[in-house]
Amino acid sequence: MIASRLAVVSPQLQGFRFDVAAASLFSDLSRKKIKEIIDAGGAYCNKRRILIAKQQVRLGDKIELFWESRQQSASDGAPGSLVSHGNVAARAEKLQQAILFECDDFVVINKPAGIPSQATLISSTDTILHALHASNPSRFPLAHLHLVHRLDKDTSGIMMIARNKNMQRKIEDAFRDGCVKKEYEALCFCIPKSSEGKISYPIAPDRSRKNAWMPVFGARRPADAKLAETDYRVREVFRKIQASAITCFPATGRTHQIRVHLMAIGCPILGDKTYSNNIMGHSAAQMALRQMLHASRLQLQIPGVGNFQWVAPLPSDFTECELALRNMNEV
Repeated sequence: MIASRLAVVSPQLQGFRFDVAAASLFSDLSRKKIKEIIDAGGAYCNKRRILIAKQQVRLGDKIELFWESRQQSASDGAPGSLVSHGNVAARAEKLQQAILFECDDFVVINKPAGIPSQATLISSTDTILHALHASNPSRFPLAHLHLVHRLDKDTSGIMMIARNKNMQRKIEDAFRDGCVKKEYEALCFCIPKSSEGKISYPIAPDRSRKNAWMPVFGARRPADAKLAETDYRVREVFRKIQASAITCFPATGRTHQIRVHLMAIGCPILGDKTYSNNIMGHSAAQMALRQMLHASRLQLQIPGVGNFQWVAPLPSDFTECELALRNMNEV
């Protein structure tokens, strides 16, 4: 359940920092809590997302805050269950509930949103491997856990982790050789022109933004652009509020591929802090606190090992957001 606050900047708060003004307007929220809300993408000023706490506010500005108001289980991938804890031990407490499959050579999990796949500039130990190790150190020795593919921090869903170097190579080879079929569910702003199709725009680093990518249109391509291909099918249309549920089938595995490709066809993902910034005034703009993208199905053939398929149920924050879209569409 998403809680919210709304207030208008008074003359006494003219020129104050956003976090200071918000703490004054909402006495039940500390500046620390407001900073957490900003970092989670739930702070807005005049319908525009606030990225830094020190941004100044002006008289009459409308401040809105949105955050997860209750704890949810780690297995369902909702941000409120894991991000708010802020340490690996707490995250690991229920992580074992997210295990979909386990054998001597690899483990498959339904990764909760909010946990990075790999080390970041902020922390080298706040990763899914460290959380899995902390959940049961003897069962999951850190030295025996190896990434074979990655999901974005705020993307939930199926993720494989090898338990030895030999299997790591085999799984990586399977991904590289196209022995994998992946399926993702996304909740998006707007509605694609076609109910199904193929998106084939190459993807290149966006030099104007840190850790962002962009679709390449036209024949001229930057030298660092990479071919990318995503098939999609519209699963449900919310025509009245101009939103849609889209199933994506990526044929390649580029960084941010689905997020960039959906943005390229005018349907950025709800809650995407990087690629939905141009969506202003949409009725669903403040509905999600993280990108509504979930890796729902993985089919994999590992030569010499076998064929596998796993399905990860949608996390509760995703289903709640989809239900809210449906209800808004029916009003």
